Amino acid sequence: MRKKYTLPGLLSMVAMLLLVSACGGSSVTAGQLLTNSATAMKQIKSLHLEMTATVNLTASGVPGSNATGFPANTNITLKASGDEVMPDQTSLKLSSSGPGKFSFAEIVKGNQLYIQNAQGQWYVFDKSKLDSATNSVNNLLSNASAPDFSKLLTMLQKDVTVADRGNETLNGASLRHITVTLDKNGLTKLIENTDQFKGLPATSQQSVKDVLTSVSNFNASLDFWFDEATSYIHRLELKLNTAVDLSKLTATATTANVPPAFSLKADIVLDLSRFNDSSIKITAPANAIPTDNPGVIFGKA
Repeated sequence: MRKKYTLPGLLSMVAMLLLVSACGGSSVTAGQLLTNSATAMKQIKSLHLEMTATVNLTASGVPGSNATGFPANTNITLKASGDEVMPDQTSLKLSSSGPGKFSFAEIVKGNQLYIQNAQGQWYVFDKSKLDSATNSVNNLLSNASAPDFSKLLTMLQKDVTVADRGNETLNGASLRHITVTLDKNGLTKLIENTDQFKGLPATSQQSVKDVLTSVSNFNASLDFWFDEATSYIHRLELKLNTAVDLSKLTATATTANVPPAFSLKADIVLDLSRFNDSSIKITAPANAIPTDNPGVIFGKA
């Protein structure tokens, strides 16, 4: 769904960090590039995106009989492909392989959200009605937007490091590569300031906080590749490697169906292209069925 000015917000944050902690001409140059990119990305009228995410979840302490019902090793691949026309139009196709695999498409045009299920039927929602709903599925759909990173600058500036890696060749183009590294404190603050987290019931928020408390061996990095001529981002990559010890949680935060510990590895790559391509058009499906119950899409109504 639409992520309004998320990328420019993050770029502004990183640029300020670089300028504050600059220790040489190269850092200032990177900071200026990030500042220019934050402005340039706001002015983009349309673009194409391709995303691939690979996730590996390895559970520890799972009995040989697998009495918990939780697999000892799980691999998931997520894919998304689509277009955006600013400021409020998006068209995406999403799919997942592995446990709980799914396939569906979505279109956003202003306040209208269209979802196509695996059977090919389109449904349409009024997003304002989803925003006012208490159902967790509704909250997920209506609040599926990334945080405004520019508002997190003050909180995060003590919890990230920035590295300018110079020019690299990617897909035949010479691009500037910059890496932002987050520690556990940065991750916690990032999650707690997302719309998705704030939309959860208080008990669910506490459960998420408990899990974050149990996180150890945490490593996360966010990489950008920029075209210096246009200041556009051509690729973002998020890498995450962490372990979680659920045995540290309170009895109310755990269940018999959850393993006592697991490790998580994730690699998410987002490629952006076709900047300001006037041929990109977002068209609403004509046969969409109006509904205010997301459960009907996936047969859970």
